[in-house]
Amino acid sequence: MPERPPILGRGTIRATYEPGLLYQVEMTNGHRAYAVVSKEGPFPPSRDETADGIPVTVAFSPFEMSRCRIVAWADGEIDLSGL
Repeated sequence: MPERPPILGRGTIRATYEPGLLYQVEMTNGHRAYAVVSKEGPFPPSRDETADGIPVTVAFSPFEMSRCRIVAWADGEIDLSGL
């Protein structure tokens, strides 16, 4: 069976749990999910401050919609390598 591609979505950072690592993202439809930053990046604009209010693009697994990975900050280029 072929692997299913990730589901991309846009949202806004609503809470910072660990700067540069773990955030809570609210999608445009109101759904909230935990978002992580991979070790390869893309990295947040400032790793030391809270990122609340910054728009992001995230990738969800088709099987788990409560966790996602940040693939772009603001309107930056989307990096799907490693997904």
